[in-house]
Amino acid sequence: MIKKNSTFSSASAFAQACKNILAVTAAATSAPLFAQQLQLEEVVVTAERREQSLQQAPLAVSAFDETAIKRRQALNTVDIVNNVPNLVGNNNIGQSSATTVFLRGVGTTESIVTVDAAMGFYIDDIYIARQGVNNFSLYDLERVEVLRGPQGTLYGRNSSAGAIKLITKRPSDRAGFSVEGSFGEFDRWALKGSANGPLGDRLAVRLNVLSEGGDGYSKNRTLNRDVNDRDNWGIRFSALFEASEDVDILLSADRSRSDSAGVYASDIGGIVRPPSGDVFTVVSGTDSRNEAETDGVHLTLDWSINEQFSLQSLSAARNTYQRWNLDLTDQPVSIFNVYTLSDSDQLTQEFKLTGDFADGAVSLVSGVFYFEEDSYSFIGDEINLAFADGTRAPLPFFGRFYQVDTESWAVFAEVRWQLRETLALTLGGRYTEDDKQLDIRQSIGGSIGFEPGDGAPGFDSDTLRQLGTPTDLDFSEFTPKIGLRYDFNDDISSYITFTNGFKSGGWSARTNEAAEVVTFDPETVNSYEIGLKSTLLNGRGRVNIAAFYYDYQDLFNTGTGEAGNFIVATNDARVHGIELESTVRLSDTLDVFGFVGVQDGKYLGVDPALDGTVVGSELQRLPQLSYKLGFSKTFGLPYGSLQLTADYSFQDDHFTNLQNTPSASSGDIELLNAALSWRSPGERWSTTLSCRNCNDETYLTQSLDFAGLGFVTVYPGEPRTWLVTVGFALE
Repeated sequence: MIKKNSTFSSASAFAQACKNILAVTAAATSAPLFAQQLQLEEVVVTAERREQSLQQAPLAVSAFDETAIKRRQALNTVDIVNNVPNLVGNNNIGQSSATTVFLRGVGTTESIVTVDAAMGFYIDDIYIARQGVNNFSLYDLERVEVLRGPQGTLYGRNSSAGAIKLITKRPSDRAGFSVEGSFGEFDRWALKGSANGPLGDRLAVRLNVLSEGGDGYSKNRTLNRDVNDRDNWGIRFSALFEASEDVDILLSADRSRSDSAGVYASDIGGIVRPPSGDVFTVVSGTDSRNEAETDGVHLTLDWSINEQFSLQSLSAARNTYQRWNLDLTDQPVSIFNVYTLSDSDQLTQEFKLTGDFADGAVSLVSGVFYFEEDSYSFIGDEINLAFADGTRAPLPFFGRFYQVDTESWAVFAEVRWQLRETLALTLGGRYTEDDKQLDIRQSIGGSIGFEPGDGAPGFDSDTLRQLGTPTDLDFSEFTPKIGLRYDFNDDISSYITFTNGFKSGGWSARTNEAAEVVTFDPETVNSYEIGLKSTLLNGRGRVNIAAFYYDYQDLFNTGTGEAGNFIVATNDARVHGIELESTVRLSDTLDVFGFVGVQDGKYLGVDPALDGTVVGSELQRLPQLSYKLGFSKTFGLPYGSLQLTADYSFQDDHFTNLQNTPSASSGDIELLNAALSWRSPGERWSTTLSCRNCNDETYLTQSLDFAGLGFVTVYPGEPRTWLVTVGFALE
C-alpha cells in the first residue's frame, strides 16, 4: 500500500488549519474590547512540580479543567487523546481496561511485566507503573495535564514520550454533594456521586463513587450475543487534615474494578474463512473476559518550612491485578487464544523541596525518589494450527511464568534563574539507578488455563544463564535539561529547551523458546523544543505553539513474527513536528477552541533481517496531520440556560502496527462530537443530550497480522453513541 500523505502536503494542511483557527482570532481582534469579565479563566498547572500559570510554564503542556473535560465528553483516559495534538491512544489489544498511548510517535504496545511503558501515568503525582489498568474514569477531577515530550528531570524514568497527570479534587471545608445518572446507546448506563464536607475545624473529607455498565457494540454470531460490553465500578475516599498552620496531611484511598468481555477483533484476512464484511460482526467461539482491579493508598504531607521553602512527602502503595483471556483470531474454533494473569505491587516514596530565594530571582525544585515493584505474570498460548480443509491441529499449551522485581532510586534538581526581568535560565538534572531481577519458567503441555503447567520440556532462569542471558539487569542514567525563557511582554513569552529522557531496559520475554529471550537496552532521547505562548485580545484568547526535534537511540517496539511470536526491534529514530493550540472567547456566550499537529519521523539503521518484515518504513501511530476545531455557545432562557458544544477532529491515515501492513492502515479518521446541555438557575440541575462519533465513522485502532498462522485481525473504534445525562449538585 502506498501512503498518499507526504511531509509537504501535511505541512500545507497544517498551514491551512492554522489559518482557519487564527482567522477566528483575527475576526475577534476587529471587535471592540469586551469587559474584563470576558477574559478566559486562568489555567493553573503543576507540570513543573509546582503551581504556575499554563502561559508561564516553558514547556508543551495541554491542560483540561473539569468544565473542559465535560464539554469534550472525555469519560476516561482514552477519550482525552482526541484533544491533544500529535497524541494517539486507544485500548490495548483486546483489553478495555488498558490504554496504549503514542505521543509524537513514541509509545509502548506491550503490557507484559518485563517491559515498561514510555508514557508516564500519574495520579496526584504518584507514578502508576503498569498500563494494564490505566484507562481511568475522568470523574471528580480538578484537571488533566498532558506533558508533551520527555520529562526526564522532574518525572524520571519511563516518561520518555511524556506524561499524563490526573489531579483529583481535594477535600475542602465547604459542604456539598453531587449525583449524576446517564443512559444511552447499547443500553449503557452510569451512576456517579460525590460528597464533600468538614468534620470539625481542621478535618475535611471527600468521597466519590462510580458504577457503569452496558452492552457491547459488536455482534458475535457464534455466541449469539453482543460483545465489547462494559461493567465498571470505583470508589475513592480522601481526608485532609490541617495539623498546624504550616502542615497539611492528605490521606487518600481508592479501589476500582472492571469486568467486561474484553474487546473482540474482526478477521479481515480471508485466509481460513471468508471475512464477515463488517468489522462490527465477529464469529469468535471464545468467551473472552477482562477482569482488572487496582487499589492504592496515598499519603501526602505538605510542610511550609518558611516563606521561602516548602517540603512535600509523597508516599504510596498500589496493587494492580489483571486477568484476561482473548481470541486473537476471530474464528469459531480459535487458532490462537491467549491467557494472561498479572499481579503487581508497587511502593513509592518521594521527598520534594521547593523554594524561592534571592528576592524571587532563583527558584528551586529538588528531591529524592524511591520506587519498588514486585510483579508476577503468567501468559499461556493455546494454538490450534489451521489447515486449508478446515481441520485443526492443536499444539501443546505454552505456559510462561514471570517474576520481575524492580528497585529504582533517583535524585533530581531543577533551578531557574531570572537573569533579568525578561530572561530566565533553567538548569536541571536527574540521576537514576535501576535494578531488575527476572525469574522465568516455561512449560509445554499441561492443562489450559491461568496457571503454569507441569508439562515438559521447557526452560527456566537457569537455562537463560547457561545461554549467557542475564537475569539481573542494572541501569544508570543521568538526564539533563537546559532551557531559556524570554518574555516579550506580559502576554507573550517564548522558550527553547534541550531535554534528555530515558525508558528502562528489560527482557523480550513473550517468546516460544529460551534463545528468543533477549535483553534490550534503555531507550534514550535527546529532545530539542522551541515554543511561543501568547495571551491575546485583552485576555480573551490563548495561542500556544511548540516545535520539536527528537533524536532517539534504541527506540523500543515489538512486532509479530510468522511463527506466532513477538519480536523486539530497537532502532534509532528521528522525529520532528510542530503543534498549535488555541482558545478564543468571541463573546460572553461563545468560545471556540482548536489544535493542529504536524509530525514526521523515520527509523535509522534497521536490522536487514527485520527490514520490511517486522519493521516498516514508517513509525507506527504517527499521523502526519491531526487537528480539531470546536465551539461552545450558551443561550439564555427564561428559566436557566442552554449550552451547545460541538467539535470536529481529523487524524491522518497512519499505521497501527510496526510492520506497516496494509491491513493496519487506520484510514483518515474524521469524528464529529456534539452535546446540548440545559442548566437551571444556580446550576443545581442539569440535563445533557450528547453524541460521540455523530457521523458514525468506521476506523481502526489496532491490528494483528499473523497471515502465516491464517488470520489478520483488526479492532475498530467505537461507532456512533448517544447519551442522556441528568445531574444535581449542591454546594
